[in-house]
Amino acid sequence: MPKLSDVQKKFLETATSQYRESLPGSPAEEYLASRGFQPDNTAVGKFRLGYVADPLPGHEMYRGMLAIPYLRRSPDGLWTVVTMRFRCIQPGCEHPTHGKYMSSPGDPPRLFNTLALIDNDDTIAITEGEIDAISATISGIPAVGVAGVETWKDHFTEPFLGYETVFVLADGDDPGMKFAHNLAKKLPNVKIIPMSPGEDVNSEFIKDGLESLKEKIA
Repeated sequence: MPKLSDVQKKFLETATSQYRESLPGSPAEEYLASRGFQPDNTAVGKFRLGYVADPLPGHEMYRGMLAIPYLRRSPDGLWTVVTMRFRCIQPGCEHPTHGKYMSSPGDPPRLFNTLALIDNDDTIAITEGEIDAISATISGIPAVGVAGVETWKDHFTEPFLGYETVFVLADGDDPGMKFAHNLAKKLPNVKIIPMSPGEDVNSEFIKDGLESLKEKIA
């Protein structure tokens, strides 16, 4: 995994802070509320989500999108950012030049919310996508997100091997179950927890509330 320069790190930290300040009252805040994340939810605040109202140079293509920083803990105990993904929040995301999510050009796939790997001892969960990882974490299930079923890399495997159980919170469709079973081949400690047919972690979270997800892994 290529290391970021000090200039790149500073840029990402500046972008995270600026976009976070633009979130209150923005369309992105409304979008997050529609996904069950209320503005006063301190658990969501720790993810430093933001809104690209005034893009920094190089981020012009992400104007009007939800900003999702990938946070890491620096050696001095403070936070740093290794990359940022962007989520289109237009209804149906019918933009002609991009899909729902965008990454910086050439940026390799990374795990989202790896802070959960530091803060939890015996169990961890894996979800498909950042929003699902946030939903699980808010529900009391520390979770790491993978940015799509095709983005798992071999070097992602090792950090999960020391856990007693790795819950794969699988989308309730064929691609979701395929992803879960592929992970089960790589990790001997996997327990697959399927969502209801047609649902994902976030939609289950919205429909049935915080406790419903915890009940699934009980």
